[in-house]
Amino acid sequence: MKVLDLFCGAGGLTSGFRKTGYSVTGIDISEYAGETYRINKFGDFRQVDLSLDTVDGDYDVVIGGPPCRPWSSINTRRRGQIHSDYNLVDVFFTHVERIRPVAFILENVPPLASDMKFIAWLAAMKALGYSVGRETVQYSEYGAATARHRLIVFGWANDKAGIFFKRLHRLREKPSTVRDVIWQLRDQEMGTVPDHVWPQLETIEKYLRYYETGKYGWYVLDWDSPAPSFGNIMKTYILHPDARNGGRKRVISIREASLIMGFGMDFCFPQEAGMGIRYQMIADSVSPVFSLKVAKALARVLDLSTGRR
Repeated sequence: MKVLDLFCGAGGLTSGFRKTGYSVTGIDISEYAGETYRINKFGDFRQVDLSLDTVDGDYDVVIGGPPCRPWSSINTRRRGQIHSDYNLVDVFFTHVERIRPVAFILENVPPLASDMKFIAWLAAMKALGYSVGRETVQYSEYGAATARHRLIVFGWANDKAGIFFKRLHRLREKPSTVRDVIWQLRDQEMGTVPDHVWPQLETIEKYLRYYETGKYGWYVLDWDSPAPSFGNIMKTYILHPDARNGGRKRVISIREASLIMGFGMDFCFPQEAGMGIRYQMIADSVSPVFSLKVAKALARVLDLSTGRR
């Protein structure tokens, strides 16, 4: 099965599909995404500005996560139609119209569900003959160490899109905790493990009162719980769990952030990508732990549709 991953970024969605045996082509404007694909052997990659150009080809499945900033609840300045990324959700559905895959899967932030343009696109997909379902999921319910919520939209050239979510629900499992995924790095000094580096922020002490507010980004991680959803660590100072017990107050490292999101210890970033870019790639990514469950659920749905057991 050939998969087209639009706005592929660091390959979080691609990762799960590759592990399930799909052949994936990633599309993104970022040269860093392309280098990430190459060094992690995720599959083919094409660097395309999707706001200007479209991608043609014969693909069985179209997946992707258009930039979420127009609908993100943490974006309080430019939201909705006034954001430059607002029309990129059109790009995803336009590609579905052109390619007519057997199935499509879109990932984004939950507030997208109430956008009138998005609702109109779902109606358009149904008019094309797709059965469409949508659901808000939490990555930690599928074994990830992050409690991030995301909207998942599934379209199928069949009459029962709901079967996908039934299959996906069967793959739920106990959440991983922060301890499960980063404890191995607790006693490692900066730089002793690839990407186990973090910014030396001298202003953390000034902001300690903010960690008592519970506002987005001002978190001290808990060893025995999944991490809350977080953004770029260079902008939101997510503190290492040891800060709870009077230990050193530092933000989590790039490697720790990637492990929490669900990437493996062997995941590599492009050498040219600076610290802020690496943190941002993680923040923008789909959890590979969750995407593996998505890919397995889709494979099962497709098997059932062809009568395979």
